[in-house]
Amino acid sequence: MAPSPSSSLNTPGGVGAPSPQEEAAYREKIRHLSRYVEPLRRMITKMGNENNIDKMSKMKKLLEILSTPSTSSKRVPLETILKCEAALEKLDLKRSENSVGPVSTSMKEHYFFSPLLEAVSTHLQSPVVNHTLQRTFGPCLDALFGPEIKGLPPPLKRQRVDESASEIPDVLQGEIARLDQRFKVSLDPAQQTGSKCIQLICWLDDRHLPCVPPVSVTVPSDYPLTPPRCVMAPHEYATAFLCAVQKALNARITKLPKRFSVSQLLDTWEMSVRQASAPTQTSVNGTSVLMGL
Repeated sequence: MAPSPSSSLNTPGGVGAPSPQEEAAYREKIRHLSRYVEPLRRMITKMGNENNIDKMSKMKKLLEILSTPSTSSKRVPLETILKCEAALEKLDLKRSENSVGPVSTSMKEHYFFSPLLEAVSTHLQSPVVNHTLQRTFGPCLDALFGPEIKGLPPPLKRQRVDESASEIPDVLQGEIARLDQRFKVSLDPAQQTGSKCIQLICWLDDRHLPCVPPVSVTVPSDYPLTPPRCVMAPHEYATAFLCAVQKALNARITKLPKRFSVSQLLDTWEMSVRQASAPTQTSVNGTSVLMGL
């Protein structure tokens, strides 16, 4: 019995052979979709491990269409292939092949930042990545934290030699430490670098005596073999009272022993201040100097 004309229109055998242009377009579309085969298989495997049967069956149908599209018995129309392509693009297998099921908030954030991470990863492979990072973020870091703190240059050897040359001898240090509290002694900041002599600035702090300017004491390098020298600034010792102090000090120094110490010099200075401030002036002689009068 021959088939009716109406039934022959609904059978696959009744469909006319596609033209060469349609066949080329069909094969090109299949070749384009073949990149989804492996990601789709991995997704199906993961769905099987998670017992997601419903979605796994749908994915298997898609995989079957992509795997055997050109066989005569399972060939599907081009419209079906286009629908499969739309479904695969919605799945976005390239980015979601490691995730199945409902997408959590953290995974959505991962997808959102994925293009940025991919761009960063690509630029990290560049040989000039360090220069790029420095050029991009260097000004920002300098603005936030300030310029980089660099180590100070090491001191010159000459400076270390000068410091060792200007060290105070132990004899002088011990004598200064034993001075009475009314005497204040410090190193002269105006001392010349490399000088073998030691410059001291001495103050007299006695509430029973009038205030007088400090004196400069020069201690020679061979002290105590050579006695110290006392220098008074002319512009500071210009009043009548201070001139009397200076005159009394010079007179008393001439009466001191040949090798007198810093302590003896400061005591003599104090006695000169007392003499100048006394109501009646007394003459200076060797006995009064030795007795501290």
